[in-house]
Amino acid sequence: MERYHRKLAKILDGQFSVEKEQVQGEIAALQEQLQAVRGQIRELGFVGSVSKEFLDRHSELKGRIDALKLQSEAYLTLLDLQDARKKADNMLKSAITSILADIEHDVNAKMKEFNDSFYADARKAPRLHFNNYNSYTFETPDDTGTGANYKGMVLYDLAVLYLTALPAIAHDSLIQKNISDGAIDGIMKIYTGTEKQVFIAFDKQDSYRESTRKILADNSVLKLSDENSELYGESWNKEESE
Repeated sequence: MERYHRKLAKILDGQFSVEKEQVQGEIAALQEQLQAVRGQIRELGFVGSVSKEFLDRHSELKGRIDALKLQSEAYLTLLDLQDARKKADNMLKSAITSILADIEHDVNAKMKEFNDSFYADARKAPRLHFNNYNSYTFETPDDTGTGANYKGMVLYDLAVLYLTALPAIAHDSLIQKNISDGAIDGIMKIYTGTEKQVFIAFDKQDSYRESTRKILADNSVLKLSDENSELYGESWNKEESE
């Protein structure tokens, strides 16, 4: 039994020696790593252990740095968005200018076409000009008379009627009275040249050309006059006798 114990102890001593050498080797490797880390800390300017106050300050500064980075990125994003908005605004202004120029050209061309059909000699037609999307001028060059103004308004309405999806226009007799007879004859022909609806009130048709009177007679829907031809059968402005 004693010999068995000595033999077992010898075997265990051998195993312990091997394990001890392995552990000592691991300790040596860890000490080398520790020395290397301490050397790196010294190179970075740190001496000794790092205090809690230092770690707290470090965390605070890191948070501020991260926040500033986010603000910087947000500012750069804002600049990009502002630049994109500026480009979009310029594109919109350019598109509006181009569209208004096309509208101006088409309306002026149609009004000139109508105006030229009124006269044997060339006469200046009304002109529309867009200064901006919310500003315009409309006039007959070198003619500011009442007749020219009313004729210009009628020609503009007719141009829009012919060029757009507008389904109908309406002109009161007050407008027609201030336009020359020759222009009225031409306007009547333009009225009948469209399949869209045109509503007009007209007075004293007998003073115009036969062609104009015929157009009025063929297209009249309601004719009013004195002597029981009033709209409701009698005139409202007559005083009744006691």
